[in-house]
Amino acid sequence: MKILLPLDIVNPPELIIEYLEQILPLQDKSVHLLYVNEAWPAYENLIQAAGQFPDDWRQKLDARAEEELAAAASKLAGKCIAVDSEVVSGPPAMMIETVARDENCEITVLCPGKHVLMERILLGSVSAKVLKHGPGTILICRPTEKPVEPLKQVVIGVDGSPNSKDALRSAVEMFKLNESSAKVLLVHSVDVADPVKFLSPVEFISAIEQNLLMEGESILADGKRILSDLGVKNIDLSLVEGKPQNQIIKTAESVRADLIIIGAEGKTAIQHFLLGSVSHKVARYAPCAVAVVKRTHKPTDN
Repeated sequence: MKILLPLDIVNPPELIIEYLEQILPLQDKSVHLLYVNEAWPAYENLIQAAGQFPDDWRQKLDARAEEELAAAASKLAGKCIAVDSEVVSGPPAMMIETVARDENCEITVLCPGKHVLMERILLGSVSAKVLKHGPGTILICRPTEKPVEPLKQVVIGVDGSPNSKDALRSAVEMFKLNESSAKVLLVHSVDVADPVKFLSPVEFISAIEQNLLMEGESILADGKRILSDLGVKNIDLSLVEGKPQNQIIKTAESVRADLIIIGAEGKTAIQHFLLGSVSHKVARYAPCAVAVVKRTHKPTDN
C-alpha cells in the first residue's frame, strides 16, 4: 500500500510524521513524499515587479524544499517499506491529485495548516479540492503541539450502503484495527428528511422514525459483524437521531476521538457533488483526523 504525503516548508515534517505514524501504521506501506511549487510565472512576475528580492530566490526555495524532503525521508527511514520523493510545479491541488493517480497511491495525507479556525471554515482550498476529486482514501490530519499518543478511539460512520461496508473493510486493512487496542465506535444516525417532517402528519413521521430506528439497529449489527469477522474485538455501537454529519462530529467530540472514518462515493461527477452532504462536512468541522474512504472497486456487499 502506497501513501502520498505532500509537504511544504511552513509546517515541520517531523511533527506531521510523528502524528501520522500514531494514526496510520506505516510498517507495511511505502511513502511518496511530494513538494509542489505553485504556478511560478505569476509569482515571478509579481516578485520582479516588487523588486528587492535576490536573483536566486527561487533556487533558495527549491533548496529549502529539498532539505525538508530529505529531513522527512530521514524521519521515515526504518518505519516503512520504502520512501521516495518528488518536486513538481503547478497548481497544488491538481498536482497532488495527478501524482496520487500516477503513483497509484491508495492514501493521500493532507495537513490543512495551523490556522485552525480558518481551516475549519474553509478546510483550505487545496484540501477541499483534493478531498472532492482526489483518488483513493483522503486522510485529513490535524497535528498539534501536544504530545502525540497512539490511536485510542476511532469513530466510524455507517449507513448500510455498499460504500459504507467497503469503508469498514478498508479501514481495518489501512489502520490495522484488528491489531490495535483502540476502541471502535460505530455510529448510525437516523434522520427524517425535512420536507417529510413539514408536510406529513405526526403519526406518519413517528412511524417512519420507528422503522428507521429498527433499520439502524440492523445496520449497526451488520457493521459489527463485518468488523468482528476481520478480527476487530473492541467494538461499541451508537444509534442516534439527527443530521448524520452533525451527530458524527458530536459523537467524536464526546468520546474524544482520535480518528473519524467515513465512506464516500468518489468516481462520478454527481458523486463528487454529493460528497459535500456528509463526508465533506465531517472532514471540514471534525475536531480530529478524518479518513474519507472512496469506493475504488466493487466490494463484497454481504
